Amino acid sequence: MYTQTIYELSQEAERLLQLAQHHLQAIKIPLPENLDGAPTINGSQHQHHFSARGVETQQATLNNELRKITRLEMVLAIVGTMKAGKSTTINAIVGTEVLPNRNRPMTALPTLIRHTSGQKEPILHFSHVAPIEKLMHVLQNSLMMVDRETLAQHLEIDKDMELLLESIVNGVAFEKHYLGAEPIFRCLKSLNDLVRLSRALNVDFPFPDYAVIEHIPVIEVEFIHLSGMDTHPGQLTLLDTPGPNEAGQPHLQNMLNEQLARASAVLAVMDYTQLKSISDHEVRQAISAVGKTVPLYALVNKFDQKDRNSDDAEQVRALISGTLMKGLISPEQIFPVSSMWGYLANRARYQLATFGQLPNPEEQPWVQDFAEAALGRRWRTADLDDIEHIRHAADLLWEDSLFELPIVKLLHAAHANASLYALRSASHKLLNYAQSAREYLEFRHQGLTVTFEELQRSIALLEEDMAQLRIQQESVRDEIDHEVEQLLAMVADFAGRQQRETRREIEDGFRPMRLLSLMGPSHGDFRQDNETGHKQLVLSNEGQAQIMLSKVRMACETTLTAAQETASRELTSRFSQLESTLTRTLNDTLRPIEQRVKQELSQSGFGVRIGLPAFQTNSVSFHAPQLFNDIIVAEKDDADAPTRTSGMREAVSRWLNNPNWGWDDYVISTTRYVIDLTALEEKIICHVDDFYTQLITTVAAQVEFSVSSGMNAFFNEFSQTLSGLQKSLQDSLALRQQRESTVKALRQQLQHSLTTVRWIQEDARLLRDDIQTLFAAENS
Repeated sequence: MYTQTIYELSQEAERLLQLAQHHLQAIKIPLPENLDGAPTINGSQHQHHFSARGVETQQATLNNELRKITRLEMVLAIVGTMKAGKSTTINAIVGTEVLPNRNRPMTALPTLIRHTSGQKEPILHFSHVAPIEKLMHVLQNSLMMVDRETLAQHLEIDKDMELLLESIVNGVAFEKHYLGAEPIFRCLKSLNDLVRLSRALNVDFPFPDYAVIEHIPVIEVEFIHLSGMDTHPGQLTLLDTPGPNEAGQPHLQNMLNEQLARASAVLAVMDYTQLKSISDHEVRQAISAVGKTVPLYALVNKFDQKDRNSDDAEQVRALISGTLMKGLISPEQIFPVSSMWGYLANRARYQLATFGQLPNPEEQPWVQDFAEAALGRRWRTADLDDIEHIRHAADLLWEDSLFELPIVKLLHAAHANASLYALRSASHKLLNYAQSAREYLEFRHQGLTVTFEELQRSIALLEEDMAQLRIQQESVRDEIDHEVEQLLAMVADFAGRQQRETRREIEDGFRPMRLLSLMGPSHGDFRQDNETGHKQLVLSNEGQAQIMLSKVRMACETTLTAAQETASRELTSRFSQLESTLTRTLNDTLRPIEQRVKQELSQSGFGVRIGLPAFQTNSVSFHAPQLFNDIIVAEKDDADAPTRTSGMREAVSRWLNNPNWGWDDYVISTTRYVIDLTALEEKIICHVDDFYTQLITTVAAQVEFSVSSGMNAFFNEFSQTLSGLQKSLQDSLALRQQRESTVKALRQQLQHSLTTVRWIQEDARLLRDDIQTLFAAENS
């Protein structure tokens, strides 16, 4: 590691960040105070605004980068939905349990988890506790005005909530420091329960007071996977972010976006069983908003729930990199894993290496989870006494978790290059600021250079373009509706043909000759009623009946799996065609307006960079296996048992093997074993018919919602761009009405600001190039 070079680069980054902060404050001087809603010249409603609120947001971003540079801190933001296993993944990365797991949102506030060498026992620092203390005082007064029964109608009052209510009533305050896992858990659980309680009592939670990263809770602990490793300049910190709309708080989406924008890199935790769900789509949107300014990685959790008909690791990587997050992430940065297995295996291995045995499973529930995962459901407490066997089982579970690869490729690399990540993040933020500030100032400067009449003309033409946009939106909607109608007609036609084909193959599989060929030389007898056609299979013993059931099941699985794959290929192709058609239609409609705006403004001397928004691929996504899972089977285990989404193949297995169905209804067990094949065939055919009916309905609803919302967002973004340009021209017009001496002074100030931001941009570009050179040298 080039320590002296890194020190020099960090000094340069600090200088540029401080210069950018001063420059940002200076920009406000020559501009009117009413610039809220100032335009984004690049056509994106991003945070690079120069309104009063936008300047404040950018100032916070620059301050955050300056703080990270001072510490050479690499902040890896962990983002994911509530059910994706975000807390379990963080525990697996750290190597011990630092975050609690509950079946409800657990990240009301972002939380930092900082690797601190030698800090074996985690400690939580919550220095900015004053807003929470104020909230608890307000809640204390509110609780005096509501009885417990009324509160219970709006809030689930469990044991944790009971303790929180008691603390509020008794005036017990939050501490500023918590040492040990259990005190930390109680603190974080209480914070999340405060969000729920505040919502139930209609009291605002002080989220804005924790928008600054310095104010959020920090957990310091040594990451077990980094224990004993060489020290490097820089510090590695994880950022546990709130998922979008967690705890029913929609504005958490904004908090998530802000935190991601301030991270050095982003790790998305995705649910293998819900890759195309609405909630995962919201997370992908938040990540897309960050763009390519920070490195992006993905852990596809719950990969242990894969079966032989599910997508394998290579297919998952292709799906995410090629479709779900196209252009944002490469396949080698995607890691299918089981976070739970990884966490349990590593914790067991650490306990064995440190203490020589596992704790008492009655006192430490995680040991029970480990034993079940590593030894199976039939494990016994005595099994834990065989230390060598347990150590070997823990090693195998760790291997099966697939967590070794991301630990080496991501965590070790992030630790070794934390300072470079921090520097690269700062250089990108500086370049983003300089680019947006330069475009903004050039536009403003030109507004003070052209004549009053030219400004009026540009505004009038822009108003005409905005009116034309509204007309075109109605026109293109009819065209898109026609395309969608055609697609749905083709889907319905395909589903009808596929349904008939699947039925025919199932029926062929139950024909006498096919069944007899499956039986082979067995001690069985095939019977068919000549009048009703009712078919039965009679076997002499239970073992042969089981074998025959297995053969029939396998034949059905083959047919249904093939139908599933055909549906997946066909619908993926159809939706890809629809996406291309819609993108082309929207771009063709708006391109003339875009070109006309650029030409009109350039004739007045304005340099404008407008980009059409992208119509997202995943807006019209469809995953056939997932649809099979959701429509055909809707079974859940008992509340305390882990759930698993079942597929059509598993459904058929249950139809054939479930003793409550197969033997009670279709097997007469006396001295013979009778399988009612006709009843089984009818049941499978019925489920196939139901699936294709639901398929058409579900696809129609999904396409209508996705296309409508995607198209509206497309037009809204373009419309906001034009509105921003119009307001900027109007502000310039207002300035031109002032005295010439005032206008001249403003021009000079803008020119000076332009010169400064060009220096910042050039130096930031050189800084970025030097950092990239160091990265290449470290990875060579």
